[in-house]
Amino acid sequence: MFGECTLFRLFLSFFSDHLLCLVLAVCVLHVTPVSANGVGDNPEPQVARILVEHWPPWQIADDDRRQLVTRGYAIEIIEELFHRLNVPVEFQYAPWRRSLRLIQTGGADVLPMVSEHPDRAPYMAFTVPVYQDPILLAYSRDTYKYFNWQQWADLKDYSIRAVRGYNYGDNWRKAVQTHGLKVRESATDNQNLKMLEQGRIELTPLLYSNGVSLMDRNGYRNIRFADKPIFTTVLRFGLSKQSFLIERLPEINIQLNAMKQDGTFARILGELYRPRFQDAR
Repeated sequence: MFGECTLFRLFLSFFSDHLLCLVLAVCVLHVTPVSANGVGDNPEPQVARILVEHWPPWQIADDDRRQLVTRGYAIEIIEELFHRLNVPVEFQYAPWRRSLRLIQTGGADVLPMVSEHPDRAPYMAFTVPVYQDPILLAYSRDTYKYFNWQQWADLKDYSIRAVRGYNYGDNWRKAVQTHGLKVRESATDNQNLKMLEQGRIELTPLLYSNGVSLMDRNGYRNIRFADKPIFTTVLRFGLSKQSFLIERLPEINIQLNAMKQDGTFARILGELYRPRFQDAR
């Protein structure tokens, strides 16, 4: 009888010790937060998804398909900006119209070098200005020795090619309707420049900085700009309203203005730098 009682007490002691360990382990697991990567104190930082396409001099792809964007003024500005914000970035190729859809659906975070417009306001928030650029009508000297215009009605007899989805200003849209301007659309500025060089169209509107870069890169020596702009656009960074970056928009604007003040914009943009924007809010 004594032996049986001793064995029973040993069993109870063993069982109690292990049960206590099990309860403590469950409690620890219950109260310790675990992130998606299994580390509670160091969760993975969110990555800013930046939409890009070949659009020199702002975004430049050197591969044959012109899809691997690795450099350009906008790329340098973004890399410096997000370094200051301590946010990693990932560049994703997407043509212009697909980029707008991705921003609208939350499939990406940032669309660089975009103009502010009421049509985009429901799904896109905008930073302070990054750059101001005139949009000028380009023509070929093989077609006209010299071209200029003064009133919208002056353009009604010309064949014009624009880019789908681009914002050329409210006055442009009104002029197309009011004066019946003969405007058709392509996917890119480069397509329109090729058609201009070939004499298939007479005019195409281009951002000055982008047009100069495209003409120099592709050897379009006979294309010139009219003096009068159809619109002067203010280029900004557009943020998806579904992005985690929205709550950091005030900080983003502070950093962009700091980069204008401390000489970063001047260093990156070189001859394209427009100092009148350094105090823009």
